[in-house]
Amino acid sequence: MGVCISHEYNKPTAQQEEILQDFAKFAKPEERPPMAVEHQMYDYRQAEEDQEDELLAVVCCPHSIGYERDKIALIDLDPSSETFCEIVSELKLSSNGDEPGRMNWAKSAGSLGEMSKLVRRSLIVPCMNSGKIYVITYENETFQIETEIGSDELFRKNVSCPYAVRSLPLTGAPIHISTIGDRHGNGKGDFVLIDRRTWDLRQKSEPTFTNFGGDFCLQPRHNLLISSEWGHPRLFRDGLSANELENVSECFGSRLHVWQIGPPKLLQSIDLDPCDGSLVITVKFLHNADCNHAFAISAIGSSIFHLHMNTLTKEWMADRVAHIPSLRVENWQSDEMPALLTDMIISMDDRWMYVCGFLHGIVWRFDIQDPFRVSLKDKINLGGIFESFPEVRIKSSNAMEDRWWLPPETRSLPRGTKFRGGPALMQLSKDGCRLYVCNSFYKAWDAQFYPELISEGGQMVRVDIVDNEMQLNTKFLVDMKGQPNGPFVIRDIKFLDGDCTSDSFL
Repeated sequence: MGVCISHEYNKPTAQQEEILQDFAKFAKPEERPPMAVEHQMYDYRQAEEDQEDELLAVVCCPHSIGYERDKIALIDLDPSSETFCEIVSELKLSSNGDEPGRMNWAKSAGSLGEMSKLVRRSLIVPCMNSGKIYVITYENETFQIETEIGSDELFRKNVSCPYAVRSLPLTGAPIHISTIGDRHGNGKGDFVLIDRRTWDLRQKSEPTFTNFGGDFCLQPRHNLLISSEWGHPRLFRDGLSANELENVSECFGSRLHVWQIGPPKLLQSIDLDPCDGSLVITVKFLHNADCNHAFAISAIGSSIFHLHMNTLTKEWMADRVAHIPSLRVENWQSDEMPALLTDMIISMDDRWMYVCGFLHGIVWRFDIQDPFRVSLKDKINLGGIFESFPEVRIKSSNAMEDRWWLPPETRSLPRGTKFRGGPALMQLSKDGCRLYVCNSFYKAWDAQFYPELISEGGQMVRVDIVDNEMQLNTKFLVDMKGQPNGPFVIRDIKFLDGDCTSDSFL
């Protein structure tokens, strides 16, 4: 790998001591007091008996260079199929450079038992660069564009850069799409609502916006929505500067917002420490609809927050329960390398949380069955800066004793290739046994940190959870290298019968 680390057991350096002390803050003791009933995980095992393995996945495939149109593709996940790991159907979007964000189905199941029975025909695809929102019909393994909502319609509402889609499992409820900018590309957090029958933009009852927008999650049983903050679209579209990676920047937000869904009302804004909570990339509620707990992760702050409400005062709090320390490095574009957390997945049984570090090249697995005492249980290395650039070295001559923060190890993928880039976006099977990982997050960031990802194309791999350990499946690889009219990258993954991120349970 070319990373200069001595394996002599010398006195730890200041950086090693800092890492060990930081991790020790979040280590869970062996003996834990019993959890309150409302904090216990919901048992999905009985419902899981009727669930089948996912056989197909819908993925976004932006053209990495932009001279061809982005596409939506259907990937065969069935190991017994002749087209295993191949694209079996695809649809090109109508214009170049759309840059799809986090797509989702137009319908949401109200419970785990309803997921496989729900007919999912309409896929909503927001595009961060073009400002379009596509409604794509899926039927008989074929895609078709049903409707396009143009950027001009969003501009009239003084919003732009649509990013994430969520649906409520209620008849007549609109589709929520978060927007990150105003018509000029400055930061503005807001939502657009789409009617599920006509696909028209609905009128909102009152203005609801914050300084910055980003991801969001819904809890319909408690009539709650929590949104996060990114930054100014006109700035993050150009990548991240060394100054922004090393210091807190006013370009990014560091707050979480708690909303009442209907009628829409901002209930509370939570200020995070800017050093830890800068650019909160994603936020997710637990699946158990009885439990109003959520988690959020920050990209530049590389921290994990547990969000919970005081049932007496109704006040929400955000506790930092884990932090991935930055590494001091040389021969890189900055002296410090954050993990740059880009995605987080919570298993259906609310026991496990997976978090990926785009730059460090690691996916971590946390035990969250007691959300107040999160503990780190496992990790797997997938690419990262140290594998892509052997000249990048950690500024240390001694071994880093904490195995959780070691640089990536070399891992072989099928057909003698390597994992380009780092883990960016994920999807987890409903039974929690298969974690699918792709290596593109946003093309400006892909190009800045991993030029080979842009020149050669994206990939998707599968990590199997076997005997409570994460293992790379060496037979699974979706590689966009050599695709006609490519290269394309891969991001965002949805299953046809629902997954760990599609639905908001009632």
